[in-house]
Amino acid sequence: MCGIIGVVGGGSLAKQLTDGLRRLEYRGYDSAGIVITLPGGEMQRMRAANGKNSLADLESESQSLASADILSGIGHTRWATHGGPTLPNAHPHYDCSERLAVIQNGIVENFAELKGQLIERGHSFTSETDTEVISHLLEEEMNTGITLLEAVKIASHRMRGAMSFVAISLDAPGVLIGFKRMAPMILGTNGKQWFIASDIPAILDQASTFYHLEDDSVVSVSKDGVEVFAEDGTRAEMTEFIVDWTLESAEKAGFEDFMSKEIFEQPAALRDTLAGRLRSSGEIELDETSISNDALARINKVFIVACGTSYHAGMVAKYAIEHWTKMPVELDISSEFRYRDPVVDERTLVVAVSQSGETLDTLAALHEAKNLGAQTIAVCNVVGSSMARLADSVLYTRAGPEVGVAATKTHTAQIGALLLLALKLSRIKGQLYPNEIDDIYHELVEIPGKIEEVLEKWDFIRSVAQVFSERDRFYFIGRHVGFPVALEGALKLKEISYLPAEGYPAGELKHGPIAMLDKNAVVIAMASKTRLFEKIVSNIEEVRARDSAVIVIGNHGSESIIKEGEYFIEVPQVHPLLAPLVDVVPLQIFAYHMARIHGEDVDRPRNLAKTVTVE
Repeated sequence: MCGIIGVVGGGSLAKQLTDGLRRLEYRGYDSAGIVITLPGGEMQRMRAANGKNSLADLESESQSLASADILSGIGHTRWATHGGPTLPNAHPHYDCSERLAVIQNGIVENFAELKGQLIERGHSFTSETDTEVISHLLEEEMNTGITLLEAVKIASHRMRGAMSFVAISLDAPGVLIGFKRMAPMILGTNGKQWFIASDIPAILDQASTFYHLEDDSVVSVSKDGVEVFAEDGTRAEMTEFIVDWTLESAEKAGFEDFMSKEIFEQPAALRDTLAGRLRSSGEIELDETSISNDALARINKVFIVACGTSYHAGMVAKYAIEHWTKMPVELDISSEFRYRDPVVDERTLVVAVSQSGETLDTLAALHEAKNLGAQTIAVCNVVGSSMARLADSVLYTRAGPEVGVAATKTHTAQIGALLLLALKLSRIKGQLYPNEIDDIYHELVEIPGKIEEVLEKWDFIRSVAQVFSERDRFYFIGRHVGFPVALEGALKLKEISYLPAEGYPAGELKHGPIAMLDKNAVVIAMASKTRLFEKIVSNIEEVRARDSAVIVIGNHGSESIIKEGEYFIEVPQVHPLLAPLVDVVPLQIFAYHMARIHGEDVDRPRNLAKTVTVE
């Protein structure tokens, strides 16, 4: 969602701010802005609200500050939640006196109530945002004679919701005050300057040491160092963490865009996720855990909570866990989990899946699960993320940074990690012997090579996309584990090409969706050789009878099911429960080429953000 960066320590900071924002643009944004403080008691704000061109406009305007001696600065990229993507709604936001400015990531849920009270007391608002409420709350507190630090401590207790924000004031122009609650915020330093940011890439080339903050922390950052305060106002500690990837790993490396680069990085990402997880005893290792095997042995039900692409990975895991452990598995969209009175207790395992580990819906579901007494495991890609720190155990996907908004390599890495978890649970439950786990694990570690075989079909899949580039409707169908693959294929096509696409269990065609099939529709069928292969072939026949175009994803030897004018994309045959790792890749490639053919920006699809930190 919104991106945040702050810098203190003097020098020409304007470029550091805009460069940091540029590295955060993958989160999605529609406007951008900075505020800097100068010697002599001057605060200067620059903002732009020109969609995806906002950063370019801001960079151009801020060149006037190239030689300025700046004491401190804050910068922001905004993904609109409250109020449209207009210049008045762009961050940073001033108070009435324009001596204080704030940037925020997240939502002040009770902003309307607070705004009404502030207006009654004489405050004037210039935007529709919830963030401007913070500026005026801080102004009101500081008017009593206290410092910005003390004002943040007090005001934070008046606001509800998940948020992180940074405030800057001319009363202390060399100090940034930050607050974190269930939204990402990190600190960094290079020994001369201190940085505060919503995500690592913003400061990766500037800082050499990085720190996490706990929820409900207030932090004071100056060139001399950092002070951290807990919710009760007492001094608190920050936790240093290691960043083991570089800016180069987040660059395009010769590819035309990040999405194509990340599609091709999937074999490496999956290999790294699987590497070294299996002990000789058949035990699968998690990265961090406080749940004993005895506690896991007492588990009698599993919940998986996730959103979007992560939800589809969780659906694959549901099939595997139920098959390998004989335990019931419930799959929930995170935003619905805590509002339906889930039946959860200490014998329930809740698995929260999120690429960033900061997805607010999933983080809230994880909080609810812990409040209900469940054992919890987080599956995420960011070490030390909010979910990783909240959960009892963590299983990291070692996919490296993913810049493209539409998830690709993190999706296959999530499936790999969740399959490992399924194997771990099966071993603990005694449903699989160590040699059986060993056999499946070693077949799993061969999957990256199978994905490489699919990537070799890049140009052929592009030619297929070209054939159907003028069609206006796409339907993806599959059975068993082919169903979540169909859902993911449809989601990818919608996300980046904006073409109408839906995924269905193939058997559901005749219960409604078949009414949409005609000569203008394209049906993409997941037809790997499983025990349901003959049934999916029958479903393809139903499609043919309605004159819709057919594309089949299948294994060697299945070409015979294709009729004249149809297309067959071959994928290697693997263990049925591992097939989604291979089968989803041609769908990613197909969606990519369709978007490129239509001239769309595959890395930054409209209205979407990489990390969703609003509910």
